[in-house]
Amino acid sequence: MTYDVIIIGGGQAGLAMGFLLKQKNIPFVILDENEQTGMSWRKRYDSLRLFTPRSYSQLHGFHLKGDPKGFPDKNEIANYLAAFKIQNELPVHREKVIKLTQNERKQFLVTTPNKMYTVKQLVIATGAFHNPCVPKVHDGKAGFEIHASKYQYPSQIPNGNVLIVGAGNTGVQIAAELSKTHQVTLSQSKPMKLVPQNIAG
Repeated sequence: MTYDVIIIGGGQAGLAMGFLLKQKNIPFVILDENEQTGMSWRKRYDSLRLFTPRSYSQLHGFHLKGDPKGFPDKNEIANYLAAFKIQNELPVHREKVIKLTQNERKQFLVTTPNKMYTVKQLVIATGAFHNPCVPKVHDGKAGFEIHASKYQYPSQIPNGNVLIVGAGNTGVQIAAELSKTHQVTLSQSKPMKLVPQNIAG
């Protein structure tokens, strides 16, 4: 089958784009390396909870069950995305893209382990944080080191003091969780900006 558009990545952005293309009857396919929709969420740390309320985490009017003002956890989002895909009959192929090129006609050549697609237009919806960065900032004497992408639960972390480098959403959530069992220091490069949960009532 010939596609006008290939979407690489079957998460929120890829599924949302697929929904709109289907509404316009544009031939497309979504390529995603995970074994099932929502799996990238399930792989994250156990206590992960979104910082965005359910009412703002929905796709194209597809209802996300629960308190609209509450914050969904990772499994809720994984289940929601899987249901969204099924409900809207979106074509998601379980294939990992390993190479992108263009031919002399400016068409995109999308290579997976088993086939090559030729397509006019391409949407990259893979997200931005797939390659963990662990800077060489210490003298190698740290007894234990783990990147947030490998963290799952507090018992992974040995007893003692813990330094968390980075005070974004992930760093703050992990710090809050570990503070119940460890002495935690949260390190950041800039002053933390606190945004109120409710504005003007």
